[in-house]
Amino acid sequence: MNRRQFGTMGLAATIGSSSQALSNSVKGQNFFELRNYVLRRDIDIARINQFLEKDCLPEMRRQGLAPIGCFNVVTGQPSPSLLMLLQYDSLAKVRANTDLAASTSEFSKAWKEFESGPLPYIRYESTLLKAFSAYPAIALPPASEKKKLFELRIYESKNAVKSAAKIEMFNLEEIKIFKDCGMHLVFLGEGLFGTGLPQMTYMLAFEDMEDRAKGWQRFSRNKDWNRIKDDPRWL
Repeated sequence: MNRRQFGTMGLAATIGSSSQALSNSVKGQNFFELRNYVLRRDIDIARINQFLEKDCLPEMRRQGLAPIGCFNVVTGQPSPSLLMLLQYDSLAKVRANTDLAASTSEFSKAWKEFESGPLPYIRYESTLLKAFSAYPAIALPPASEKKKLFELRIYESKNAVKSAAKIEMFNLEEIKIFKDCGMHLVFLGEGLFGTGLPQMTYMLAFEDMEDRAKGWQRFSRNKDWNRIKDDPRWL
């Protein structure tokens, strides 16, 4: 199984979220979209940040999409780039969100103005994920004034059978190990559409690089992790 990872630093606190929004979203099957905007040094990055903050994120909140995360990439993939994390409580919501640009709403006008102005981005890629049964929704880290470090980890399996086995390992064992090690899981999702399939993706939140190093050190020494990591059921 190939493992890829990259860290991201939040542009701001996760937006459009609350404990009530989270509890409401767990009623059915949740889906996550990871949208990566590829930027360039000569692009005015402040423009896309302003569009997201002023127009895009408020409209998505009105559509009932919450929580929403926006992140600047620090390492692990080409920079500059901007990553968005969206949560949907149905595939119908996914479709409705893709139709926003073609609507006649005020948001559609703002979107067209943003897209038709100076080059807004080079390209964007989108991956759709299905939430794990044992971790059905985005879980926000504790709020703080300091920006947090978010680590996104992608596991690309050799085939669908191996991918299902790895997801089972997380659902039955590994999620609990992360919690026991004091590591905050933001979300876990099985790739449905996108690149590098079959794959699973998850995100962790840390206070900083030191907190990350200590967390992974605890994880590597955890007795349950060392019990299961070479279990042939999940290799």
